[in-house]
Amino acid sequence: MLEIKNVSKKFGKKQVLQDVSFTINPGEITCLIGENGSGKTTLMNLLMKLVPSESGEFLIDNEPIDFADFNRISYIPDQMIVLKQMTIQEALDFMATYYTAFNAKRADEMLEFFRLNRQDRIANLSKGNVAKVNLLLGLTLDTDYVLMDEPFSGIDLLTREEIASVFTTKMMEGRGVLISTHEISDIEMLIDKVVMLKDGSIIKEFYPEDIRSTKGQSIIDMMREVYR
Repeated sequence: MLEIKNVSKKFGKKQVLQDVSFTINPGEITCLIGENGSGKTTLMNLLMKLVPSESGEFLIDNEPIDFADFNRISYIPDQMIVLKQMTIQEALDFMATYYTAFNAKRADEMLEFFRLNRQDRIANLSKGNVAKVNLLLGLTLDTDYVLMDEPFSGIDLLTREEIASVFTTKMMEGRGVLISTHEISDIEMLIDKVVMLKDGSIIKEFYPEDIRSTKGQSIIDMMREVYR
């Protein structure tokens, strides 16, 4: 289990996160929802130690996360993590060099799944295929948890559907996923838990199946209710 516990963060005088606590469970997809500037990306960057923490802690299996634990966590940011001048194969070679969790067999499976040519240069790909490569690089790591920051941003409907279909494959089986996205309709029926942020604080946390059965409401209904 990944646990985010009482995390707060300021940038200058701006309070970006305030006492945020929730868990990411193995085998569950947790969706982090919030308006732009609500702290979603900052939270992921804090968990991955890309920005310094101020207060609170991040735990994995009840122990503080340290750098050795990043072989158990994949982070797929909203921007490409390798040089776009690379070919897809060169990008995979880079991942294999720097991450002991790299799984060559899974890389082959995902190349076939997304119908990508390993000799293509990333700079020459469509925006949708660049998004697929970004996902490919993160998911070829044999990790227990996956963090995804806006994986559907700026891509067409059919590509979003193709990327969303990854969540139903064995490649995601048993993994705990934290995903931030505005494209809720693409994955609504796949989401196990929702955490809603507003102005850096959690304002609602729920299981979508519960609100569907008790209130007949969707996640988008809850977003309208909470953010308006």
